[in-house]
Amino acid sequence: MFKKVLLPAVLLLLLFTSVLASAETIYFKSSVNKKIMSLNESFIYSVTVSGDSTNLPEYKMDAVPEFNRFGTAVSRSISVINGKTSMSVVRNYTFGPKKIGKFTIPPAKITFKDKTYLTESVEVEVTPAQGVKSIPVVADQRQALSQNAATGKAFVKASVNKKTAYENEKLVYKFSFYTNVDLISNPEYYPPDFSGFWNDGSKPKNHFEAIGGSNCRVDEIETTLYPVGTGLKRILPAKLKIVAMDFSLPSGMNDFFDFFAEAGSGETKILETESLEIKVIPLPKEEKPADFSGAVGNFEIEAVVDKKDVKINEPITLTVTISGSGNMKSVSGINFSVYSGFKKYDTIVVNTSGDSKKFKTIFIPLVSGEKEIPAASLSFFSPLKKQYGTIKTQPQKITVSGGALHSEGTVEDKSKIDIVRKDINYNKRIKTLKLYRGYLIEEPVFYLIFFPFIMLLVLSVCYAIYMRRASGNPFKKLKTFRFVEVQKLVKKAGERILENNFEASRDLLCQALIEIVNIETGIKSDNLQKDQIADNLRKKNADDEKIVEIIKMLETFDFYKFASVNLDKDSISALLNGVETLIMNFKK
Repeated sequence: MFKKVLLPAVLLLLLFTSVLASAETIYFKSSVNKKIMSLNESFIYSVTVSGDSTNLPEYKMDAVPEFNRFGTAVSRSISVINGKTSMSVVRNYTFGPKKIGKFTIPPAKITFKDKTYLTESVEVEVTPAQGVKSIPVVADQRQALSQNAATGKAFVKASVNKKTAYENEKLVYKFSFYTNVDLISNPEYYPPDFSGFWNDGSKPKNHFEAIGGSNCRVDEIETTLYPVGTGLKRILPAKLKIVAMDFSLPSGMNDFFDFFAEAGSGETKILETESLEIKVIPLPKEEKPADFSGAVGNFEIEAVVDKKDVKINEPITLTVTISGSGNMKSVSGINFSVYSGFKKYDTIVVNTSGDSKKFKTIFIPLVSGEKEIPAASLSFFSPLKKQYGTIKTQPQKITVSGGALHSEGTVEDKSKIDIVRKDINYNKRIKTLKLYRGYLIEEPVFYLIFFPFIMLLVLSVCYAIYMRRASGNPFKKLKTFRFVEVQKLVKKAGERILENNFEASRDLLCQALIEIVNIETGIKSDNLQKDQIADNLRKKNADDEKIVEIIKMLETFDFYKFASVNLDKDSISALLNGVETLIMNFKK
């Protein structure tokens, strides 16, 4: 009877498990904000990955030959409804067309759990650029514009909003292109290297401006920068390659625009800005808060809880939002005031945009009554006020019902509990001895004594076979030896963590990661760019997910190395675990 009931139950359990496993699906789509645009306009191509998983695949877009990519913005959101977690990642790519015509953006592609997802292709149409004659002008400019219609103007300039800034303070570098000539193709922008700055991305915009009595189109690319280190920083010239239909100018013109005199129809020109210098000064050491972690800017903070009436052991989610102007990547964490009566889990980042960052923390109440979720705080340096500041949320009041699960008790009560435990253990030992009656060899427990020795014998045989095969393949033996050296670096990094020397641990882990790449590609990668490293790994048929993980970790190491952010134990431990996982994956 028992077997008849057990077998169907097991089958139902397996079926239920398989259904749950297959339920984790994702959704993948792409779109554009407009399908028809002129040659001098830009558009946004959006790719969305969402699903019932917090480990969504990374999407990396290939180059589209017909368009210039101006920048990329990524936004993430996570939600928990009825215990079910879902996540969405949106990537917005800003493109500018290079020529006139109808073009097709090929389908986007990702792989998730051995299944390939494709979006539909997107068709866009690029029309000729709007001429300056169609631009509305005021009455007193109309005559001057018609008289100088043959005058072609095109030049570039660069500017930065501050010439003196604090370390890690937000700067805006602006590249501007002025023109009222007809372009045969879209300009090709070559930005400066921005060495000595943390580049937080660029965004384009355009408007029209009256220059010398005629209307000019102004295309701008604003790049957000954060200086790394102190001293005099130099931004080298930016360049722009253009091909215009007619650069002819009236004879005898002798001003800035003579640069284009007698250029001829359809001639290619390289326009170049001047270099810029910025003085970066260190943050003051006086009155620096103990919990300051490198955030520079002007910020605001607010907090909300998902519920205010709960029972004991029921989780409460506290969402803290940091907003304002500053390097959100340097806002690495928030601090909490002293609290009791709760169990607190690690704080995670759930969403980061250009001007805000959201953190979520789960608290579990352990005792009943009127309680307060502790206040969250952030310490930062304000360049505007030239001083440090700390912002705090208000404590969140909640009502906890139910019987107490934990009681502190008195010392006397604890001593009584210890005595009772000892008595119980003693009785258990006496009862256990009564189980063994007769000869020991008659009991099944006797044979379990030999199980560890049998397993040791099997493992020894497997290891001997492995070493024999490895010794027969000198290349595999060399690779194994090099991985042993990598593991030694990781072990040293773990020791530095225990000593709270997080910077030394970071350098050892970065060295180990580079050595993994060297082993896999056979090429010394210490001084290579990240895209070169990725190309070398692809040539060795490395898994795309592994490549993405390596590049991501290299960027993280660069961030902690050059940004004004202090590493904490949790962050460096996460990096340690990531490198250890890569070692295991590449040794397979």
